[in-house]
Amino acid sequence: MPTTAGDGPTGPRYPLAGSAKPVSLTQNPHDRQIWFVTADAQFGRFATGTPHENKVFPSPDPDRSAETLVAWKQAVWMYALAPDRGCVVKCTLTGDGDGRYDNCGRGTAAACPAMAIGSDATGAERIVATLSGMSSLTFIDADGDIQTSEAFTLPDGSTSPLRGLAIAQKTSQEYWLSSPGSGCVVLFDARSGEFSKNPVRLDGAAAPGHLAITETAQERVLWVATDGAYLIKYDLDRKSQRTVRTDAVPDRLFAMPDGSLWFTMPSADAVDCVLPGATHTTGSIGTGKGSKPSGIATDTNSRLWVGLEGTGEMFRVSKFRLTPKAGQGQETETGTPFRTPLRVQAGTLDGTPVGKATVKFVLKGDRARFAGGGTIDIKPVRESGDEMGIAESALLEAEKPGQVDASAEWLEEDVFTPFEGIVVKEAVGSPDHLGYRSGAGQRAAAGGKFAAPLSVVVRDAHGAPVRKAKVFFRVMDDAASFENGSEVTEATSDADGVATTAQSLVAGSTAGRFKVQAWAAGAEAGVILGEYITGHQ
Repeated sequence: MPTTAGDGPTGPRYPLAGSAKPVSLTQNPHDRQIWFVTADAQFGRFATGTPHENKVFPSPDPDRSAETLVAWKQAVWMYALAPDRGCVVKCTLTGDGDGRYDNCGRGTAAACPAMAIGSDATGAERIVATLSGMSSLTFIDADGDIQTSEAFTLPDGSTSPLRGLAIAQKTSQEYWLSSPGSGCVVLFDARSGEFSKNPVRLDGAAAPGHLAITETAQERVLWVATDGAYLIKYDLDRKSQRTVRTDAVPDRLFAMPDGSLWFTMPSADAVDCVLPGATHTTGSIGTGKGSKPSGIATDTNSRLWVGLEGTGEMFRVSKFRLTPKAGQGQETETGTPFRTPLRVQAGTLDGTPVGKATVKFVLKGDRARFAGGGTIDIKPVRESGDEMGIAESALLEAEKPGQVDASAEWLEEDVFTPFEGIVVKEAVGSPDHLGYRSGAGQRAAAGGKFAAPLSVVVRDAHGAPVRKAKVFFRVMDDAASFENGSEVTEATSDADGVATTAQSLVAGSTAGRFKVQAWAAGAEAGVILGEYITGHQ
């Protein structure tokens, strides 16, 4: 597992108080901390400076839920859903560091997937939100009061619910919205209070979801997450769009000031980014098995933080990365070495290798050790040539059965990567006994073939399947034979210990019951299979 706050003085993952599960993040300029909201509508804050102190403020209304939040007017805000209503809720810090909840305007009983700060027709700021199943926008003023827009109407006159929302700071009176049901995005102009009459139909069959806007000197881009494994990159100036493939379904999007786009992929336990001007992603950065990344924010030093809903943690993203090159997905038995050492490449997010770095390979638990008996192996990366940026550990030696917890850490940049799928299996002994699998109890007419092959399982004294064991099948009582004309045939057990006859069993001329014996050399117990001959064909 990756380093956590409890494992050392620093690390990319930091547990939240009470294992709070953040579903969305935002930076609060007022106190310079990152705030989060949980699915059960509790606010919390996280200090990005050392020590990473954090606190969750219990909600006075336990039956509410929330999906997102914004920071505005020295407070953080959410739209909380109760069983029978929606409610605007803000939270401010008290003098003793606790959070004070204030319930404001009441609204529709619907979840709120997106909130942002925009400007109204006069240029005054307000909160803009979408509500699930609703085709109108929700506007929230500084007192928490609610107003709504006209409904978004398609060219055929039908209304369509809205979901994603993006507002650029430089064009704060232009709100971009996604409409999953219609497969389009649409612009709402706050100056006129109207939706565009020409929504943008998106390429592909996937439904659009969350949105973000990136801006550079070269281009302004509206990014659209979809429920397929791709993003839509829509150029706001050229009115053109293209597909950007992703490793998994993208969810929350986050635009950086440099024009790069970051996004979460909860189903893959990873985040990824598209660099300015690029037409492809940089490659997934794992956040840990079961972590379910849920939201992204930056701190005052422009460092990226990701909320992990699955594990109740905060994850810090570096501008550098370690990429596993070898060592994942291998297995061996206890008492034997793995074939491949752990191998990583140190580089920047765009894949450029870095020639000066120190990598610490770490094994946790008692499943494996590095050659020599240690759990830590520190190596410098290669500084030049085709192997630039590569670091390689000593071989791993298997100790106890189970999943090996292995990772690599870039010491100078505090970057880590886990190694997945390294497994120690119980050492398998010699054949001890056989177990029945299939093929017994068949019936065939005299002189005919039996329909199914005969199959048994070879096991050692502890019940583990034994592979590559030679098994003999012998017909007893001279009642039948195999296709080769012999009363005996051989088979070799596979990786699961299963041995199956390749030669069909052929009935003799006499009706009645007969037996087939299966045994393996050295085994204490075999298997007897009973078969039946019914009479002449």
